[in-house]
Amino acid sequence: MDFEITVSPLAKSDIPSILEIEYDSQPEPWTEKAFLEEINRANSSVLVARLPAGDPVGAPFPGVAGYICFWSVAGEIQILNIAVRKTLRRRGIARKLIELAIRTGWEQHAGCVSLEVRKSNSAALKLYESFGFIVTGERPNYYEVQKESAILMELDISEPEQEKNREGNLPHGC
Repeated sequence: MDFEITVSPLAKSDIPSILEIEYDSQPEPWTEKAFLEEINRANSSVLVARLPAGDPVGAPFPGVAGYICFWSVAGEIQILNIAVRKTLRRRGIARKLIELAIRTGWEQHAGCVSLEVRKSNSAALKLYESFGFIVTGERPNYYEVQKESAILMELDISEPEQEKNREGNLPHGC
């Protein structure tokens, strides 16, 4: 990453920026209501990556660079939604957000991180595989608009965090 970002919980005032990214990134975008529901859901975390004010890298879009929504449920972290502003992709923002979701899992002693990704989203598949996520299944025609399959992926995080850090490796599938 060639610039500094900060990450903080989603605030209601972030929703217009989040929706702009969501509608530009997702074939089946979440609505404002969906994000508001996640803010109020006890087991949900919505984190926002932010560029510093006046950062030339973010121009013409300073402020919200991306976001991730995940649940902590039944000893597992479930990543539900992640997106980065198109002009800021491939700069480590999504990686940082995923790392924070994994860290939350370690802190909560979760055993696994799971997610679903469009079969055609090769960039996302490659990113998840770089963390050690493995394919555990496929849901045919899961996404309605484009009648596309969802690839199910998991990452085993059941080992103690200090062992992973000492070895310098992230965990593998559940």
